Amino acid sequence: MNLRKKVFLGFMAFIVAPLFVLGTITYLLSQSIIQQNYAEQSEFTLKAVGRNITYVLKEANYFSQASMQREDIQRMLGAKDGVDAVTLTEYDRLLQRTFLSYTPAYSVTLYDFERQSFSQGKIGYRPLSFAELAKLPVFGEVMALNGVPRWIGPHEFENWTGNKPLFTMIRVINDTYTLDNRGILLQQFQFSELNRIFNYFGTSHSNGVRFMIVNQDGLIMVDNKDKLSGQTLPSHIDSSIHLGGEYESGKMKFDGVESIVSVHHLDLDEFGKMNWSVVSVTPWAYLSGRSMQVIQWIGAITILSLLSALLFNMLFVGRIIRFILYIVNSMKKVEIGDLGIRVEANSKDETSALARGFNSLVERISTLLEDVKREQERKNKAELMLMQAQIKPHFLFNTLESINALAAQNEGRKVSRMVQRLGTILRVSFYHKEEIPLSMEIDHVRNYLEIQKYRFEDLFEYEIDVPPALFSTPILKLTLQPLLENSIQHGIEGMESSGDPDRQKGFLWIAAEETENAVVLWVQDNGAGIPDDVLLRLHGTPGSRSSGSAEAGAPMPEERVGLGIPNVADRLRIHYGSRYGMMICSRPGFGTVIRCTIPKRTTG
Repeated sequence: MNLRKKVFLGFMAFIVAPLFVLGTITYLLSQSIIQQNYAEQSEFTLKAVGRNITYVLKEANYFSQASMQREDIQRMLGAKDGVDAVTLTEYDRLLQRTFLSYTPAYSVTLYDFERQSFSQGKIGYRPLSFAELAKLPVFGEVMALNGVPRWIGPHEFENWTGNKPLFTMIRVINDTYTLDNRGILLQQFQFSELNRIFNYFGTSHSNGVRFMIVNQDGLIMVDNKDKLSGQTLPSHIDSSIHLGGEYESGKMKFDGVESIVSVHHLDLDEFGKMNWSVVSVTPWAYLSGRSMQVIQWIGAITILSLLSALLFNMLFVGRIIRFILYIVNSMKKVEIGDLGIRVEANSKDETSALARGFNSLVERISTLLEDVKREQERKNKAELMLMQAQIKPHFLFNTLESINALAAQNEGRKVSRMVQRLGTILRVSFYHKEEIPLSMEIDHVRNYLEIQKYRFEDLFEYEIDVPPALFSTPILKLTLQPLLENSIQHGIEGMESSGDPDRQKGFLWIAAEETENAVVLWVQDNGAGIPDDVLLRLHGTPGSRSSGSAEAGAPMPEERVGLGIPNVADRLRIHYGSRYGMMICSRPGFGTVIRCTIPKRTTG
């Protein structure tokens, strides 16, 4: 992983991630604190609302109890059939003076067990007959309570009590003295006081906050927003919050809005038979309004911090990383040999000193390499001169040995011609330049071969096949002559020493050809060939097997082949480079082929 990725990952892990985690924890913690604080506040509020509702019902209970214990009301229930119109009018006035004098009272109906009923109420009320009363699901419960009120909330039994927001109280009327059952009282109330209670405890501050009174089945009897009355609480709320518990609160969806739903069970046992709870619903957005502003400010500050960190990373850290990568890339170029590379630094900090140090180091390395290169060139030149010095006395010794042999045979004319040719050869050997034209090298080879033919009559023939177009090609002097000398002494003479009378005459073939980028010289003989072990040593891998061909670049063993071939191979390699040189192919009994490759150039 490169440095840029490491710094980026470190930036994400140690700056971005902690800020993100901090923001998330802050958000979740603030949400939890808001919910916890509101739950505590909501508990006090709902209990206060419950106490006020209890007071309203207690007051209604009191007026109802006081009214039905009046003697005139008791006598009304004792009247027999056949009440005249005048008496009935008095009864209506009596009901209005007693039961309907209480402001929340909406209607009242008295039933005796003779199935008579006396009712009075505000405009629009519908009296309930005794037969209808008896069909109410709670009628048996009312009789069993024997005077204890049984309250019915709005919308609980709409078929009998109507769909108006009226609270209905049903109870048995007992005789004041004997406590005998005298009749049944059904009274309805319209508690407008509930809206004032709900508004007082906060719903006037937000249109989203609502209070509801629900029964044990989840039926919404009263909704201060007048939207959900008569409906049932959603199942997920009813299952999450127990309506019969003293107080519970939770965060959930209500009517598609994230809200805090709180429930408080009303303790109304001493005022009648009922099982009601008050429910408050407060939108979360209303509660977290100011907190969300704080959170938004925290988020904005976090984003600004991230942007500042990114800006710092781009302007400072990024610049330093780019400079380090620039240095690394420059070092890689130096590794592959580009010593002309230089690092530029426009700043005035430590990066500038690093750039100057890098440039100074590269310049020092370049200077040292130039010194080493010059030293190596001098060494190669000295080595080349040493090899030439080895070739010259070696060739001269062999030639003088041949002349000495002719002189011993009293061949004076041949000796004269050989001495003349030897002088021509020596002039080429002592030529002041390392390279000579190929034509001069061919003349040198021809004189050498003629000298050898004087010495070894009828031993070999030779043929030179060099195109005139290649005569101007420069070649290291004394390149071909040592190869021919080796072919004669160790190849063709080997044929004569074998004693085979059917052995054909020796033949030497010298040729040259032009390729795309080089000139190839061939020296071939049909002599005895080079043994495999010697060929392997020429290849420089003693102990391995070969197919009969080898590159001649290793030192030549002194036995059999002398110094000629390895010296020529080393000279070609040193002077022309590793792309050029010599290759030997030989097989014992079938001769030897030597290929020399030199660059294709012309002499100036």
